[in-house]
Amino acid sequence: MLGSLRARLIVSFALVVALAVFLAGAGALFLLRDKQEESARDRYGRLVEPLNDKIARLSNSGSSIDDIKEFLDDRATETDVRIMLINSDELVVFDSAPEPENLLGQYVLSFTGGEVIVTAENGSEYKWVDYNGASQLTLFAATAENAAGFPPGLAGYEPVIAIPQDRLTSAWLDLVPRLALAGLIALTVSFIVSFFISRSISGPLARITQASKQMAQGNYDVHIPIRGEDEVGRLAEAFNQMATQVNTSQRTMKDLLANVSHELKTPLTSIQGFSQAMVDGVVTDPEDVKQYSRTIHEEANRMRVLVDDLLLLSQIDSGQVSMEHAHVDLSEVLERTVERFQWAIRDAEIELHVRIDVVPAVHGDGRRLEQVFSNLLQNAVRHTPRGGAITVNARTLPGGHVSVGIHNTGSVIPQEDLPRVFERFFQVDRARARKGGSSGLGLSIVTEIVEAHGGTVRAVSSELAGTEFIVILPSETASDARSGRVTSADEAKPKRAAKKREAPA
Repeated sequence: MLGSLRARLIVSFALVVALAVFLAGAGALFLLRDKQEESARDRYGRLVEPLNDKIARLSNSGSSIDDIKEFLDDRATETDVRIMLINSDELVVFDSAPEPENLLGQYVLSFTGGEVIVTAENGSEYKWVDYNGASQLTLFAATAENAAGFPPGLAGYEPVIAIPQDRLTSAWLDLVPRLALAGLIALTVSFIVSFFISRSISGPLARITQASKQMAQGNYDVHIPIRGEDEVGRLAEAFNQMATQVNTSQRTMKDLLANVSHELKTPLTSIQGFSQAMVDGVVTDPEDVKQYSRTIHEEANRMRVLVDDLLLLSQIDSGQVSMEHAHVDLSEVLERTVERFQWAIRDAEIELHVRIDVVPAVHGDGRRLEQVFSNLLQNAVRHTPRGGAITVNARTLPGGHVSVGIHNTGSVIPQEDLPRVFERFFQVDRARARKGGSSGLGLSIVTEIVEAHGGTVRAVSSELAGTEFIVILPSETASDARSGRVTSADEAKPKRAAKKREAPA
């Protein structure tokens, strides 16, 4: 039974309540012990005054001593107390106690001694004294004056109530049954309350456990209802976030495997087909052999590019790629990138326009930023038709950020596909992208590198304006302001003047 969390919580709550009730009861008994003894003494003491009045009336009316003894015997039975009658010499002439406790014919302690205590409670007066003779007794007698106006000892006799001292000192035991009942009620209520409390705690944990088992079995699309904003509610929320991330990662991994398999299948098929034809001797013409070899080389290069891109993304995701933190002249990076694509642009018969304003330096990895602009420029060359134009522009935005845009005409990205162009392996036109050697990972790499530099990248496209990819990076001044670093005026000054160049096809 105690194997479950709910059972342990219930038992724990019950034990805590039981311990609290026990300590409270023990404290109450300790604090109320003297009060309970005093209350018991007062309860017996109040019996003396009416008893003395009755004996005075009986004696005054002419009743015999035997009649008085009979009355006292009946009264002792009714009240379950021990009653004695003593004469003026303090000799016991009647004792309701049986033998051998009976003190008949013996003398008892005088109430006029120094140990006598007179008590007044609730309008009734009595006196009592401890008698430590053959029996440990507490004796109660009426005071000199009573409510009826009769003095005690009228006609030479005085009634005395004798109570064993241990009955008075153990009067606190009368509280035990009541405290036990209260403790039982408290335990019952605590079990009920702890059941609901434990269920509110163990219930969400049980649902999380069940959901974890489902995830272990391959069902990652699980969701736990969040109830409350306490620690358990936050745990359920964190589990839902984890499940969503795991589900997303699982779908991404499946898509990645499917896409990689699809992307590798085409070049492998070409390589296998052309190489098999060359091995079998089907191709004998030197020109055909040269063409087949070129095709095998191109397809192998496509595979290499795909594998390199996958490795780079994997390293970025795992944090294994370290970005350099150096002064980067963005104008130089853009010029080197454009220079490398000159021949490809001329072969594609595309016009190139370069408009680089005076832009401040940026703080980051120049080699990775050059890779960003190379991927974007390569993407623009691939999707720009003959006779089209590519424009590379750079300018400074308010706030010290630098904007770099690579625009091309002739190609349009549908509006519904714009949010997905940076997803891995997403391609608007798969047939054309595959023909151009695209792996579908270039824009994903762009996003990862730009975001690692604290920047953003977005795409805009329309039928009239064409397509443009815009990269926004924080300049060194903006980065220093954000980090609190002070940059000198010479460091923040752009390294070269603005440059505007057009390179027609």
